[in-house]
Amino acid sequence: MRTLFLFIGEPHQIFHALPIAAEMAAAGEEVEVAVASGDHLRMVEQVALAYPGFAPSITLLGQRGLARWLRDWGLFRNPRLPMLFGALPFLRGFDAIVVPERTTTAIRHFLPRRTRLIFTPHGAGDRAIMLDPRDRHFHFVLVAGEKSEQRLLGAGTIRPGHYAVNGYVKLDLMPRLQAAREPLFANHRPTILYAPHFRRDLSSWDRFGRDLIAWCAAQDRYNLVVAPHVRLFAEASDAERVAIERLAVPGKILIDLGSDRLFDMSYTSGADIYIGDVSSQVYEFLATPRPCLFLNAHRVPWQGDPDYLFWTLGDVVDDLAGLPAALDAAPAHHPRYADAQRERLAESIGGDPAGAARRGAEAISAFLAKDALQDKSGG
Repeated sequence: MRTLFLFIGEPHQIFHALPIAAEMAAAGEEVEVAVASGDHLRMVEQVALAYPGFAPSITLLGQRGLARWLRDWGLFRNPRLPMLFGALPFLRGFDAIVVPERTTTAIRHFLPRRTRLIFTPHGAGDRAIMLDPRDRHFHFVLVAGEKSEQRLLGAGTIRPGHYAVNGYVKLDLMPRLQAAREPLFANHRPTILYAPHFRRDLSSWDRFGRDLIAWCAAQDRYNLVVAPHVRLFAEASDAERVAIERLAVPGKILIDLGSDRLFDMSYTSGADIYIGDVSSQVYEFLATPRPCLFLNAHRVPWQGDPDYLFWTLGDVVDDLAGLPAALDAAPAHHPRYADAQRERLAESIGGDPAGAARRGAEAISAFLAKDALQDKSGG
């Protein structure tokens, strides 16, 4: 049985799914990989380093046809649908296709009936974005933790026998990559991580971002890492990006709008205090419980809203004028939230993430074996 791990979305999604491929390959399964760009290949190399002996066949998609034309003309960096339809002769050769995004469901009717689509999400946040009706088109879904399981079952986007709870794969991978990392700053100041969301109607960036950087530049108590979701500035002009990057202060303020370090937990593992809005990245930060602050840039009445459950894990600031005092109080306030952070993390990623990739691999293999047996018996 041939299984393809397909990556047509952002390169960081590789960290959420490719370790499962490594575990399946280690168990003797026939696994291949296909990616959308050279940027993806760098991420594949990192995972391969973390799993010695994992050397899958890798196909680079979008090298001809409409996808190549759109890319060459600069109209799309990764034209997902043209890439998928252009790759159909290749994709039709697989018995299972594992993806960390939902666009691939658009080609489901063009695949052989035997081909099973399998979804492994690339986040475990609280927002209703997880409740996507396209999930019903997958034959099998991996779910990070109990919280996601209950919400997805309630929405009817997963069904018993066609999903498994395996934990948070990226957090399972990261300890393998972190051993030799240097500190983010060569000083003893606490480091703040500011990680704004990419959607402007949800993000704190437009209201607070520049002012937060300016405040940090004028003080000497904290370092700051500005590490937004990579999509926040994906469509920005070079001039816009340069204008933001020039606000960095060597040795004090690091601004990263697009490097690989946005994906590999360099910042979430190396910072002391988290400032965010609605990004699920907070759960990666909370792999080690630490102080968190949340910026309510849109005056949202968030209490009791399950989409803002993570805002119960730290103080919420409605105005930037209150941020300095909130930062200074964050370490003392952290004991109020530490138990809840551990509980929410366990609900979101299934407790200890160790073994999440192996559990995902075993679940996929078991599903495919059972599915094949049912097909043979006519069930």
